[in-house]
This record gives sequence, C-alpha cells and structure tokens, in this order.
Amino acid sequence: MMEEDLPLGHRDIEPLILRALVRTLVAKGLLSEDDVRSLLFEAARGLAIVGGTLTPQATRDIVNEDLIRPFLEDQKPQPLD
Repeated sequence: MMEEDLPLGHRDIEPLILRALVRTLVAKGLLSEDDVRSLLFEAARGLAIVGGTLTPQATRDIVNEDLIRPFLEDQKPQPLD
C-alpha cells in the first residue's frame, strides 16, 4: 500500500505540507511549473537506485512519471528539455 492510500493519521505529515506549500507557491505565481520540475530533477539526481547512478534521461523519466504529479495537480508527463 502506498502512503497516499493510508488514512491521514497514519501518514508522515511532512510530505503533505511540502506538497501543499509547492502548490500554493505555484498558484500564487511565485514558483513556476518549470521551477518545480527543475527542483525535482535536482533532488532525483541524488536518488540511490539499485544498480548504480541514474542517467539524466532516467532522472527525467522518474520526475515526469512519478514525482511531478503530487506537486502539480492534473499534470501530464512533459519533457524537461
């Protein structure tokens, strides 16, 4: 079961706060969607994946397919470049 599927009382609150903060900053125009993608790309570059380091394309794929949706509602995958 993924954390998003757990009742609120059983989730870690920090990711919820972070997502709400990012969504608010985007809604107010203080952070662009491209800024969010860039931040996630930089963070994903440091992920420890079994088998070695991630290539830039693999990192983009992770951002576009997995990481972007919680931060930007109703977003379809888009390339970073």
